[in-house]
Amino acid sequence: MSACKLEMLSCEPRSPDELVADVAESTCDIAARSTAALAKVRCDIIVGEGSTVTGRLHFSRTIDGDDTALCARILVAAGRTGLSVSRAEAEALFAIDAAGSERRDDGRFDDLLAKAVIHHLMSAAGAAVPSRERALAPEHPLAAWSSAIDVCREHRSWLTCHLDQMKPSSCAARTITGILRIGFVTAETELPVARGQSTPPLAPNRSEALREAY
Repeated sequence: MSACKLEMLSCEPRSPDELVADVAESTCDIAARSTAALAKVRCDIIVGEGSTVTGRLHFSRTIDGDDTALCARILVAAGRTGLSVSRAEAEALFAIDAAGSERRDDGRFDDLLAKAVIHHLMSAAGAAVPSRERALAPEHPLAAWSSAIDVCREHRSWLTCHLDQMKPSSCAARTITGILRIGFVTAETELPVARGQSTPPLAPNRSEALREAY
């Protein structure tokens, strides 16, 4: 599918079920379709209205639980054949994170973003990863499936670029940085799902922290 058609797809008024079905039923360009569907979610989050938020009160630039659940459904549908999270999909999630300045999802999107990014990086590094359905499930912690990874310079540069654009208070950024700083996940770096749980301290400069890790 051409980039032009995918861009048109991301702008079409489509319901959540239609977006997921389009990804689930596709036989080619699956990751590209998933990325386009995530872009549609982002568009509706920015304006606070649209086909993916119809039927509920949704404030502009606010990520709620339904937004996060839809993103997860899209990603899981795209991984039905065993595909790991792609860079394009990870970038689409970073874009959603940037668009959603407010959160009403009890930390679920931060959890999803961190897991998706680590899933992508582990696969890119040649490490075995579980299915998306298992890896991205809210009840399945990163500690249950993450392992030590050796991130190459190019991937590290890509990640640093995105992390440096995130808020210092970002739980997802803290989790990702913590994982890469020590090479594996421990209970101390696990992303809290419920409000009120503490998060590991974030290094003042994420780029410096990643460089020191390697």
